[in-house]
Amino acid sequence: MKPITLHHSSIRVSDVARSVEFYEGLLGLRAIPRPDFGFPGRWYGIGHGQLHLIQGDAPGGSLDPSGPHFAIAVEDLEAARRELASAGVETLDPGGAQLWLRDPDGNVIELTSAPL
Repeated sequence: MKPITLHHSSIRVSDVARSVEFYEGLLGLRAIPRPDFGFPGRWYGIGHGQLHLIQGDAPGGSLDPSGPHFAIAVEDLEAARRELASAGVETLDPGGAQLWLRDPDGNVIELTSAPL
């Protein structure tokens, strides 16, 4: 077997509608078609990969970059820093090529400017 790329990452969210506001409204992700699995969810295309939101009990906890998270490379990390700060979003920002934030359910997201 020879892995070639990450296809998708799935996370649990407690309220898909609230998460849509965060992922589409704040992070600017665009939804892609999702089959009807009989439970709520939303899929997003990000570059060549996907993020799948699944409604269920989501984890909480502290903003810990060493724990489970997914990363999104952004075009302009400095602009993302400014936008998140003006929106009042708590971040863990060491000032380098990445910063971390949580979605409304406590899932940790890394934003990076590092090339893929």
